[in-house]
Amino acid sequence: MGIRDELLIDLINRTEMEGAGPRIAVVTQGVVLTGRIAAQPHWAAQVAGRLGDAGLPDERFAEDFAREAEEPQAYPPDFLHLQGCQLISGASSLPSALGEFFRVPLSAVSAWSVR
Repeated sequence: MGIRDELLIDLINRTEMEGAGPRIAVVTQGVVLTGRIAAQPHWAAQVAGRLGDAGLPDERFAEDFAREAEEPQAYPPDFLHLQGCQLISGASSLPSALGEFFRVPLSAVSAWSVR
């Protein structure tokens, strides 16, 4: 995103205010991903919750995401936070089911479409 995409920034900011965003397809470095735009605090809190589940070996990392959930939001945002992600197409080593949560730098987004 060499040119700042004000419409995508507006979608992210509205999601931050309202808590849930639309489904979106994003092209980043030749790979097409799809998912729902998530508010950054919700995204980070959900990841913290998953990592913090008792008995998981990664639970000690939950505090990093919990701290991220409490951070004030930057304007313009630097990242697009997605949940329910899937890899649609592209030459990549990413698995087709990317997992529930994914974070994409806005600078890497070359195209997008609301679904």
